[in-house]
Amino acid sequence: MFRVPEDYIQGINRACLSAYRNNTELLAYAFMSNHFHIIAETSNPDLFIGSMRNGYTKWFNNKYGRKGPLGTRGFHSVELVNLNHILDGITYVLRNGVHHNVVPYPSGYPYCSARYYFMKDLGIHLEHTPLTTWKEQREHIPWTTKLPPGFTLDKGGLLIQEHILQCAMVEHYYSTSRKFAFYMNKSSTNEWTTLTIESWMGEKARGMLNYEKLASKVRRYSDVVICQYIDKWLSHNKKGESYVTLSKKDKIQVAEILRQKRVGRGQIARCLNIPIENFFP
Repeated sequence: MFRVPEDYIQGINRACLSAYRNNTELLAYAFMSNHFHIIAETSNPDLFIGSMRNGYTKWFNNKYGRKGPLGTRGFHSVELVNLNHILDGITYVLRNGVHHNVVPYPSGYPYCSARYYFMKDLGIHLEHTPLTTWKEQREHIPWTTKLPPGFTLDKGGLLIQEHILQCAMVEHYYSTSRKFAFYMNKSSTNEWTTLTIESWMGEKARGMLNYEKLASKVRRYSDVVICQYIDKWLSHNKKGESYVTLSKKDKIQVAEILRQKRVGRGQIARCLNIPIENFFP
């Protein structure tokens, strides 16, 4: 679903814009290569997620020259019903990069919202270079999109999150920066996942979690790095064509190169969009 930094930024921006249009408050998020998690306060999750996914799918398909839906049909949602439930949910989402062995600490993952809470208490100050002209903004958002009041793009194309996320609400749930830091440094062992995560996510999510555990065992590079390598290979060998134009023979060739670099089977399958069983019996 998300291959290179531009894709992740588009996904986050579209979540923010969809939230604004559908009377939804964003509390936390994590965008991984083949899935995303969002904690939100909304009266209509179907409308919010549907709007976000439809817009992003059209953008992604246009960029890469593909057709059809992106990701699995539908989505899995859980209502968080009490304080402990809410804290478990937000903690899991913010620690998703750690849980999948992408980064060693939550705020080190650039496509989650972990670094935006308790910024003053933790001494965090993010520098922004806002894009103020219509021409600059149109390099990152559709020409037909009008930014809502208070929404500002940074020079990298990402909407400045401090103006959009409900940080005060999340900080209220954790109550102190010390408690927040404690939760962010919790272990992500399989036992902890089973006891505190799969319990609140529900039975439907277990299969997805099991696949992600398998895919994460051998990983040494992030999915972004692997996708950028694939795009570089395409540039040198296929005149910069989209990854969706690769033939089965081409995919096997690239997969063998990645295997030599000790990239895991699950990660190769994700980044090349191929079934594991077809290429790695």
